[in-house]
Amino acid sequence: MFEIRLLPFLLVFTWAIIVERPITQISWCGASIIYTREDETIPQFQGLEEEKTIFFITEAHHVYQSNGTVWNQIEGLFEDIQISPADSRVIFLFGQNGQKSYRTNDCGENFEEIDTDGFYGFRLNKMSWKWMLAFKKQQCDNFDMDCKEPYNNQLFYSEDGAKTWLPSFKNCREAAWDKIIEDITVPDERSIVLFSYENQTQLIYSDDFANYHTLMIGAQGYYQTSKYLFVLTSSNNGGYELHYGHSKLEEFQEKLVELPLQILKEYSYTVLDTENGRIYLSVSHYQQEQSITNVYISNQIGQDFQIVLTNNVRSTQDGNCDFEKLLGLTSTYVANTYDQRDQEDKSTVISFNGGKKWESIKAPKYDSEGNIIECGGECSLHFVGRTESYRQTIYTVDQAPGIVLGVGNVGLFITQEQNTYMSADGGQNWIEVRKGSHVFEISDFGGIIVMAKDYEPTNEIIYSIDYGKTWKTKIIYDDLFMAQNLVTEASGTVRYFLIYGKTDKGEGIILKLDFSDIFQRECKSNLDYDIWNSKCIDGSQTKYYRKKENSECFNPKQMITKKIIEPCPCKREDWICAQGYTSQLEGGDCLPIVNISDYCEPGKTFFKTQGYIKLTQCVGGLDLGPIETQCPISFNLNDILLYLIIIAFLVFVILIGYVILKRVLTSGQKDQNININKYNQMEFQEEDDDEDQQL
Repeated sequence: MFEIRLLPFLLVFTWAIIVERPITQISWCGASIIYTREDETIPQFQGLEEEKTIFFITEAHHVYQSNGTVWNQIEGLFEDIQISPADSRVIFLFGQNGQKSYRTNDCGENFEEIDTDGFYGFRLNKMSWKWMLAFKKQQCDNFDMDCKEPYNNQLFYSEDGAKTWLPSFKNCREAAWDKIIEDITVPDERSIVLFSYENQTQLIYSDDFANYHTLMIGAQGYYQTSKYLFVLTSSNNGGYELHYGHSKLEEFQEKLVELPLQILKEYSYTVLDTENGRIYLSVSHYQQEQSITNVYISNQIGQDFQIVLTNNVRSTQDGNCDFEKLLGLTSTYVANTYDQRDQEDKSTVISFNGGKKWESIKAPKYDSEGNIIECGGECSLHFVGRTESYRQTIYTVDQAPGIVLGVGNVGLFITQEQNTYMSADGGQNWIEVRKGSHVFEISDFGGIIVMAKDYEPTNEIIYSIDYGKTWKTKIIYDDLFMAQNLVTEASGTVRYFLIYGKTDKGEGIILKLDFSDIFQRECKSNLDYDIWNSKCIDGSQTKYYRKKENSECFNPKQMITKKIIEPCPCKREDWICAQGYTSQLEGGDCLPIVNISDYCEPGKTFFKTQGYIKLTQCVGGLDLGPIETQCPISFNLNDILLYLIIIAFLVFVILIGYVILKRVLTSGQKDQNININKYNQMEFQEEDDDEDQQL
């Protein structure tokens, strides 16, 4: 069954489509941004067309394609749709259970059959649509110790977009393309493979699918980000160990993740984020209760892990945690934790400084109907996490900094009585938008926000064009249907949305919501924009340019989210204890562990530490840095000996001089006395002679 209806409602619609079964996946061919299945964002430089080609697949495994006006069903049954991260115009349609598979290089204008028979686990390359990886099951020999579950897969690669395949490594458990794509020294075809060889598991990388370099022996799993490569191994105490190193594989030198609680075993790890070089880890220390984890954060160079959050909620099925980064913002996270007294109760906390400090989320004062929200005790706002919901209930996009949407409740803990909330300032203040749970989406860099009920049948949407200050309601269909999701193209630059769900007959329905006519112009003047300030985080504050609430214009489609980063005045949290100093309480004074002496040359000045090191780029404010100090006049033993020797020498010289001078003076006095005596004698003799003459 396939039916198209043109709808007469003003403002928002061009068509609605009814198909035989509900829709399970929508893909946008020619998109400006691709979100990979590993949550990576890959910008596209060719996907700038206004009307993107849309592909969707139904529960009945039928695929439909539209260029915006005409819908076509593609013959066959299909299991999956994948967009090439190297070129968003290239789409792969993977057939179900031996059915034909196809590739289109031009968003469906032409299709080419590809070979996927017996293959599974397709990995698309980020640099070229021609390169692909896939697996086939091996027929294992009973005597082959390497070929056993889960190492009974052979890796294949394709150089022509899955038309032909070539064999690579056997006995594989996992393989992927290297995620380093901005370094020109890394080959585009570099792969990372976890396989078994000579009864040893090995993590290797290869640039030609044959020769390889070993990264680690004994690896049980791995995960690569743009900054780090993480490798899981078994530990001697019965748990696991996590190793990590530089993501550029030639420079990989593994280090063990050392946590402060050394007495506890580690049974599971989830890498949550690696923002600004910091590593965010969720670790389970309980073999039987792996749904309870602690969150650890490293410093900016991936070292010195500290525990920052306990009892974080984790799924035992897929390892996902209730831990969300708010996109578009720096170092802002939301997490759910179990109550220490009763693990049936969960609550939500938020951090504005990269996880170093967590606090309850400020609840709105009024509900969506204008009534005061009454709640006994210390009530706050809580959100359902990804471990309980089939979709993410805290929602943000990179292109709309500060806009946060979520489904939750006000109270002491998370309950099933859920409403829909919004923040326009990065989670600092919230409003209740509507009662009940909703699906939602953001476009036009936050200039258009659309919601629809998903807890009961509906035929209407609500939307806001002033960051949630006011909301308008629009009927979008004749009959009621259950909304399952609301989506737009990943770049958020298009001005239309797709809402899909199912009818009361179990059919699938998809509707296009077109907002192209709500404004008549694009924003051009600085008068159309305000500056929104985020909180000071890590010593700096980011200022974002956002359209004013009352500016009746669209953001330019080529717009780049403008921001200014300025340093903040320093606070105590911007300083940590220097080496040799410690603080008994968080934020307390840093005191010396031992008596620390500073070298100081007498008569000069030196910079004396106060026991702190500045951790951030803050400027001014609280100054706990070294202080210029006058060196005291002090002597060490060597100086004293030297001075004594010099003084003794001077005394010796003075004494010698004194003795010599005394001798000289004494000798001169004796000569003078002799001469006087002689003179006196002569005088006396002359007198005698005179007397003789007189006689």
